[in-house]
Amino acid sequence: MSIKTRDTLRALVVRRSRELGKSMTILAKEAGISRTYLYGLAGGASQDPSVRTLIKLAKALQVSPLLLFRYFADLAGAPADANSLATTNRAISLNDPSDIAVFNADVTTPDQTVVLPGEVFQKTWELQNLGTRPWRGRKLVRVDGEYVIARRTATGAPLEVVMDTHLRSLNNEIAIAETLPGQPVHITVEFAAPKETCTVTSIWRIEDEHGQPCYGPAFILHVIVNVMAR
Repeated sequence: MSIKTRDTLRALVVRRSRELGKSMTILAKEAGISRTYLYGLAGGASQDPSVRTLIKLAKALQVSPLLLFRYFADLAGAPADANSLATTNRAISLNDPSDIAVFNADVTTPDQTVVLPGEVFQKTWELQNLGTRPWRGRKLVRVDGEYVIARRTATGAPLEVVMDTHLRSLNNEIAIAETLPGQPVHITVEFAAPKETCTVTSIWRIEDEHGQPCYGPAFILHVIVNVMAR
């Protein structure tokens, strides 16, 4: 199954509804949202869905959660590159305009890295505090539900979406070191690849000391690797 990344979000939802033979009502029920909210989200009227809502909708549509994050970034006015799984590199706090974060780089394990089945590896991201308030008590929290986004069933076959293989992480949340305004910070998570050939991803967000998201759903950190024997 191929996903056309230039589709509008509404077109994607309608097309997947037709391809899966599911009504909008059924898709909304599987995603745990109302039919009205689904129409509003697809049309851009609902501007602040939670990360978990987007993940559940992705599962109902049988597409990568990252694809919906990219669409949401488009709706929110952030540029999206059809050849990249990044959403947005810069974010302003949901509650404090003086709290600004920027993603600088994948320090280790860039997207589409090839790893061996069962291999243990580390992913390190570099963020920078571009705001005027220090970051204290923050943590990086796993929010993805551990989805496989694609697998080849045979040599030369097209990629097919699969939802049942996990990219395991040693921890589901990682403390972020105190970061003063202007400072960069490295955040590292250790993963173990599944023992079969597939492409897997994991999605993380930044939360404050009270467990609340610091930024909107378009600002997430992710890792995506290809698992194959060499």
